[in-house]
Amino acid sequence: MLSIYLFAAILGGGLLLIGMLEVIRDADATSTSGGRAVMNPFVLITPVAMLAGTLGCAPAPGPAGADSADGLIPVELATVGVDAVQHTPVVLLREPGTGMIIPIWVGLPEAQAILAVMLGVEMPRPMTHDLLAAMIHELGATVEEVLVHDIQETTYIGRVRLRVGDESELRELDSRPSDALALAVRTDAPIRVAERLLAEPPPFDFLAPEADEQVVRMLGATVVVPSASLRERYQLPDRDGLVVVGSSGEAADKGIRRGDLIVEVNSMVPREPIDFLEAALQSEGVVHVRYWRDGEETEVELWPQVMPGPERRRTPTIRT
Repeated sequence: MLSIYLFAAILGGGLLLIGMLEVIRDADATSTSGGRAVMNPFVLITPVAMLAGTLGCAPAPGPAGADSADGLIPVELATVGVDAVQHTPVVLLREPGTGMIIPIWVGLPEAQAILAVMLGVEMPRPMTHDLLAAMIHELGATVEEVLVHDIQETTYIGRVRLRVGDESELRELDSRPSDALALAVRTDAPIRVAERLLAEPPPFDFLAPEADEQVVRMLGATVVVPSASLRERYQLPDRDGLVVVGSSGEAADKGIRRGDLIVEVNSMVPREPIDFLEAALQSEGVVHVRYWRDGEETEVELWPQVMPGPERRRTPTIRT
């Protein structure tokens, strides 16, 4: 397994991709503010500058096929890890209907920016993607969705769709997928990927971090290994399982909330977040989740949105 030190060495610079996990694991490194973790800004690398003139662009037509109902497929941002071959951070986007996964290689700052939101980390001062999301909101616009719609040579091409005020036409901006994804997780914007890209994902070798450095979002539930501080905060029992640090969409609709302890997924006890991801990938339909809260256990059924289209091949095995 990849040690925290080797992980840092691979990415270079001495700062960990998953450094914000220390916010949750180490009570000495955090304080609470309104139930959210507040992180020392020196833990992260300052992201690079993003798009200029965001709301000054004219309405533009979308890419070929972007407006077709069957041309772009909704996906969820499942997790962030390392490509064991390229030694770079990689985001896994998962199609709920088939379990198909497409890897999106990102830079270290963007990976950290995405993980910060998945973990509910709030910076003392806004970082670049936080500022961009705030500017869009203050100027009366909303992020309708982000797209990964094309590939040129080995580079994925992204788009950000904005609705400005009462305008009937959406405005579109060219974007790196990494920046678009970092913006999407901050604005709860849907993510869609071109079906032809999902049908033929590039080869990759996903290497998950150590168990206590993993974070996975699946069917709306974001889970991590419960640290001592998390067990104390949520009064969790001393038993195997994963603690929910964020809940939205399907998971929230079924009553799962922050602080719940997931003790079974499809009759299997998850001991690390990647177990949750693999259980959902192997499921042929409904995902049965049992969680503990306040001394009682509840079982719910999470239903992936079934997508039309031909059956697609599965993702490569995820290594830990």
